[in-house]
Amino acid sequence: MYTAHFGFREKPFRLVPNPEYLFLSESHREALAHLQYALAQGEGFVEITGEVGTGKTTLCRAFLESLDASACAAYIFNPRLGPRQLLAALCDEFGIAADGADTAGLVNALNRFLLERKAEGKKVIVLIDEAQNLARNVLEQLRLLSNLETRRDKLLQIVLVGQPELADLLDSPGLRQVGQRIAVRCRILPLDLRQTGQYIRYRVNVAARRPVDLFTPRAIRRIHAWSGGIPRRINIACDRALLTAFGRNRRRVTAGIARRALAELSARGAVPKSSLLLEGRWAFAAFLAAAAAAALVLYRGPLLEAFAPQAAPRTEQRAAPPAPEASAPQGADAGEALRRLDPRASRRAALAAVLSAWGEPLSSRGMLDDVTDDATWFNLAAKAAGFYLQRVEGADPQALRAFDMPAVLELRAPGQPAARYLALTRIEQASFVLALPEGTPLALGEAELARLWTGVAYLPWKNFLSLSGTIPGSAPPDSVLALKMLLRELGHEAVPLDREYDGATRRAVEEIQARFGLPVDGVVGNLTKIALYRAGGRFGVPRVLAGVQAGRDDS
Repeated sequence: MYTAHFGFREKPFRLVPNPEYLFLSESHREALAHLQYALAQGEGFVEITGEVGTGKTTLCRAFLESLDASACAAYIFNPRLGPRQLLAALCDEFGIAADGADTAGLVNALNRFLLERKAEGKKVIVLIDEAQNLARNVLEQLRLLSNLETRRDKLLQIVLVGQPELADLLDSPGLRQVGQRIAVRCRILPLDLRQTGQYIRYRVNVAARRPVDLFTPRAIRRIHAWSGGIPRRINIACDRALLTAFGRNRRRVTAGIARRALAELSARGAVPKSSLLLEGRWAFAAFLAAAAAAALVLYRGPLLEAFAPQAAPRTEQRAAPPAPEASAPQGADAGEALRRLDPRASRRAALAAVLSAWGEPLSSRGMLDDVTDDATWFNLAAKAAGFYLQRVEGADPQALRAFDMPAVLELRAPGQPAARYLALTRIEQASFVLALPEGTPLALGEAELARLWTGVAYLPWKNFLSLSGTIPGSAPPDSVLALKMLLRELGHEAVPLDREYDGATRRAVEEIQARFGLPVDGVVGNLTKIALYRAGGRFGVPRVLAGVQAGRDDS
């Protein structure tokens, strides 16, 4: 109702767990760091707790979306299951054919699946939301599943997410065998006054896709006092305040407007019980032991002033920045140029250069620079800037030519174990031009690039048509229809406009995959989505191949 009045693309305070609106408070950053650490270290059980409405589910979905192809996950959001039902749900989530099997058969099928994934070098994660509702016999079944292991590694990592009662349940005497296996524990706390203001501004900026100052400091104080710093309650209060401001034709939420909105909520019975109105903050949960803390990725800094992760399709075309005319370092000079780069500074400069080619800034302002794992940093920084990120391994220079779009390349100088990162901004006939943070870019021949490049590339991209999930597979019918409309636009007129993934659609997808040097399997994952948007000229995906007029995407 009020979106047009305030210039929003959508309501900023909807009560849905949308990872686009994830605000990383200090305790959210700590919880996300725990999850990333546990994944990297192969810990068996992880426990994340928090009061109702603190953003646990949103955090979990953001974590799952950040996983790359090296991990596969099952997400259980309805834990009111029996032991056999849980096993069947896990088999279904992982795509394991085990219909009609008894409990022993389901466990054996899961064990085979886990061993196969282990052989492929993949991690397997089970994330259970609302885990405080798990029955004791189901928790015991999870404990037994955690026994599936090789001599050196756990085959399955289990993340339990729930309300504070979950911690009490796991610490009860009857479940001490489960509680003793919890390797990582973390609690998400309510927001303090400062964080409440940051949270409100963050969501408004995401919805408006620009910095907007709609709530006065006094209004924020009233909302914080009413909500106790619980994000879900903040959403309720802010949504009502914006509606009240709209009804009075006001452009800002003042303390008076906030007071009226909160009084109306109170009159309607929307005020939580006084016992839930938090007057202070809970104490932080005990952090990891010193040896583990040394390896833990940490996040510091202020508000993620990110805009929406998906931008509307644009008709204008973006060009990658042209390479300077000055002579570029080559040969042995390239290794020396890499050695002079600071590893962490190089990843920020490289991602900023790639996003600049898209016409977008790197908006994280350094608050993620203490994240030690590079893949995690790229995922979070790209999301903060409004992009999805695809990590590619084992790539070669021909793959870079086929995709023809800016990318961050992971390189290693001879004798230097730490990776450095440079942005691929242009491909000449015989050289690949990489932007240096300062000075003249590197122009490397194919052989020299192969010597320094690890084959790992990061491709920031935008999901213009919201093609969610894998097609066919987990994608909703509307994504299949949107895919077919795009294929028709690309000249595949034989594709019928319905919600079924048929043979004509698969053949059209396979043609696109072959064109971009992808595995021709007819399955639309992230790389195929990127190729589809590259093939569609109207999306303005920047190009790097020289000889294309002004870098325009005229495919």
